[in-house]
Amino acid sequence: MSFLKNVLITGASEGIGRSLAEVFAKHNHELILVARNRQKLNELAMYLNAKYAVTCHVYPTDLSVVDSAEMLFSQLTKDKIPIDILVNNAGMMQIEKLYLADTEKLNQLLQLNIQSLVNMTRQFVPPMVARQAGKVLNVGSIASFMPTPNFSAYGASKAFVLSFSEGISEELNGTGVTVTCVCPGITQTNMLHQAQGVEKYIPRFLKAHPDSLASEAYNALMKGEVVFLDKLANKLLVQWATHYPRWMVRKVNGLFSKFS
Repeated sequence: MSFLKNVLITGASEGIGRSLAEVFAKHNHELILVARNRQKLNELAMYLNAKYAVTCHVYPTDLSVVDSAEMLFSQLTKDKIPIDILVNNAGMMQIEKLYLADTEKLNQLLQLNIQSLVNMTRQFVPPMVARQAGKVLNVGSIASFMPTPNFSAYGASKAFVLSFSEGISEELNGTGVTVTCVCPGITQTNMLHQAQGVEKYIPRFLKAHPDSLASEAYNALMKGEVVFLDKLANKLLVQWATHYPRWMVRKVNGLFSKFS
């Protein structure tokens, strides 16, 4: 496969998205950086250009808006910037019981974590298929494999991302386009820091740094792996969650949520 040059990364301004942007920059990819905060994107673009001499295009976009994927695709087409690798990283978490959840934030989460990811994939994959070359990296979670009381909608949205990724990976088999779903465990990002005190209950050995995660995810993407889990502890946790009775997993997770 020829070098896949242009990489679009959503949620690129911080956390895992920022770390992914730096990993792709290290490997000489041209970057299309997408997030809501223009200032953070501009600062990141300047940093990556200065450090790695890569070209960065900044497209401030709120992907929680229903037609944002279509508008972004149209603008990039107009600007004649083809996308070789799509990284669907943008997402949000809401930690509270569903019956107490703010409806607007809940709908924003579902739009961003699910609908936007689907729409971005629908928009940017057809040109890849036409060129018979391309890659998609979707960011799931270990929550993709188990129920998550007190942030049920988030966990369910990540379960969707995993199922969706595996499904379209088979649809695209033989087209030259591969799909990888990276399912991080607990990662040291602002999303974790804002998780209402949950962080203090998580052992240090379970926490990953976003830079190391991004590097491993890049390698998995380039190898064409469909599902990637980082850290042995996360792999063991998923093995436990998928092999023990669902009622047991549900009850254990529910017990943990009461303490956190």
